[in-house]
Amino acid sequence: MQKGVILMDFAEKISKTPTHLAIATVPMQPWEQPYSPEKALAEGTIFPCLNLPFFIGGEAHV
Repeated sequence: MQKGVILMDFAEKISKTPTHLAIATVPMQPWEQPYSPEKALAEGTIFPCLNLPFFIGGEAHV
């Protein structure tokens, strides 16, 4: 064993076990005309359908 290296038996066993951290299901986003670069920068998104209100503490902040 190298100096300063700690042997962890459990780590070796975990790396040989096929595990999945998560499986995501993401629906396809329909294509739409994006904002112009200037408007997208101002709005924080390029797609109008993703331009949603932002709530802090349950109140709308515009």
